[in-house]
Amino acid sequence: MISKPNCVFTRFRAQIFLRHFAWAFLAWGIFGAPNQANADQWTTDADSAIRTAKKEGKDLLFYFAGTEKCKDCQSLEAEVFDQADFQDEITSEYLLVRIEHIESSNATEMEKIQSMRWGREFAVTNFPTVFLVDSDLIPFAISGYEKGGVINYLGLLSEFHKVRVDRDDAMAKAEKAKGLERATLLDQAISGISETIAGVYYPNVIEEIIALDADNELGLRGKWNSEKEAEQRKVMMTELMLVARLEKPEAAIKEIDKVLAEMEFPVAQRLEILQMKLNIVRRQNKPQALDRLLDQMIDLPGVEGATRERLIVKKILLMRGSGRKEAALELLNLSIEQGRATGARNLFLWAALGEMLIADKQYDDALRAFDEAIPAARANPDVLADLVSGKAEAFFLLKQPADALATLDNFAEDTNVPSDLRAEATLHKSMLMREMGKTRLARLSENRAVEIANTPTLKREFQNVVNQLRQKYKVAN
Repeated sequence: MISKPNCVFTRFRAQIFLRHFAWAFLAWGIFGAPNQANADQWTTDADSAIRTAKKEGKDLLFYFAGTEKCKDCQSLEAEVFDQADFQDEITSEYLLVRIEHIESSNATEMEKIQSMRWGREFAVTNFPTVFLVDSDLIPFAISGYEKGGVINYLGLLSEFHKVRVDRDDAMAKAEKAKGLERATLLDQAISGISETIAGVYYPNVIEEIIALDADNELGLRGKWNSEKEAEQRKVMMTELMLVARLEKPEAAIKEIDKVLAEMEFPVAQRLEILQMKLNIVRRQNKPQALDRLLDQMIDLPGVEGATRERLIVKKILLMRGSGRKEAALELLNLSIEQGRATGARNLFLWAALGEMLIADKQYDDALRAFDEAIPAARANPDVLADLVSGKAEAFFLLKQPADALATLDNFAEDTNVPSDLRAEATLHKSMLMREMGKTRLARLSENRAVEIANTPTLKREFQNVVNQLRQKYKVAN
């Protein structure tokens, strides 16, 4: 979920604009045109950026670029990093540091020195690699290239930003706590962080959790294993990460399978290892192998509920992306029926079905899918907000704007829904009205969104969103 404290605009864009464009990106590969206007937002002087980050209270995005032969690097830059929208939005939270590959023909001598230094610091062996770190250089996320363009990548970074915010909040509370309460807070602090990063960069926190829950009263010692097992896991995860990056695909897959057969891992960690394997198989362009691997992940003992649904949706997206649209839809409908038989709510499956149908211009069927899911989503406001937004989009595309606006109004005026989600729905309404040419009414809705926000911080953030929206529409017009 996208960060609410500091990323309202990004989160709003990820919810609303992603629905407009993400399926088109997946099906047709449409990306925005590069814009070099803000290229000076990037620096190659890491030390200066670190000093500035400490002064301004920002995080850092370290981009390790490959040589001119790195096609994924070129794609990441063209589709995301060189886009004005990306730099305009991300630089409010991150300082952007580019580390050139030591063998790059464009790298200066100073940049080559930086490449050696920071490459060793973060053990970078694969390109492109993106590390997100705080101003103390403690990583909280790692990424690379993935398709989807600016909107997708901003959503990804927003999720990572929330991980860092949650980490710091829990750590601050843990400072004042003792015993099992402290163990619980420390566990909360690092649970959102990738197991790979946690094992490498947070070993002291893991060891303290284990010590505080020595009798496994909270299940945390079992979750993080014994001290010796934690160290073994840290080493093994690091080795697998390096194997996945350095070895040839066949050799890497063989090593991953060997480790999974010989060692016991918690469900979440086993899923993460299988995700490493999945990333390798995706590069091999073998759809059937991808299907088998995702089936293995979906059927893994202990994988259930929302986690299982998300994996099914991932498989469906990959099937659709490989041109198997009919098979993807058939699997989705079958999964929904199986979920019904077991009493599952199928919220993520219904949401995916609705969005697929919108992408295929089957708007009436999309409405039925959203209506099926909305009553079951009342206890999950974030998912409910996505479903309501999707329903409004389907109405709007059916040229029923009154129904679209009413759908958003009903949600926005429901005081049982968190105020930030209500405000976002009101902003969505304003955007639809702007598309209808009703600028004055759109401005009233934008003012209403700020009123709905129930804390000074949220009000400031939504006012900032409104200001940016108005500027963007002003420029567009």
